Amino acid sequence: MYIISTILATIVCIEHVYIMMLEMFFSDSKRAAATFNIEQSFLQDDRVKTLLKNQGLYNGFLAAGLAYGLFFSAHTLEITTMFVIFVIIAAVYGAMTSSKGILIKQGLPAVLALIAIIIFN
Repeated sequence: MYIISTILATIVCIEHVYIMMLEMFFSDSKRAAATFNIEQSFLQDDRVKTLLKNQGLYNGFLAAGLAYGLFFSAHTLEITTMFVIFVIIAAVYGAMTSSKGILIKQGLPAVLALIAIIIFN
């Protein structure tokens, strides 16, 4: 893969590691409340924490797939492209069901990465 595609896909990977960490390990923090635009008291509920941890796991899988594709796979282009598309699909679904901001915050970097992959590879 060309450097611009690799950089953009790496940014998407790092973003999903951050989201995973926030959801799984810091789900009741002030940062999580601000990020998710939710009252911090709501995040104290164990059921909410469990749901966020589950959601974080899925974001971790996206990050792991991107990291594998970018740095370990013999099929870098195919694996990375597939996981970038998964992120775009997740962002579209998140925008439809949760917050429109997800489309910009998570979807836009992935769309830019996909465009770079298409153009430069």
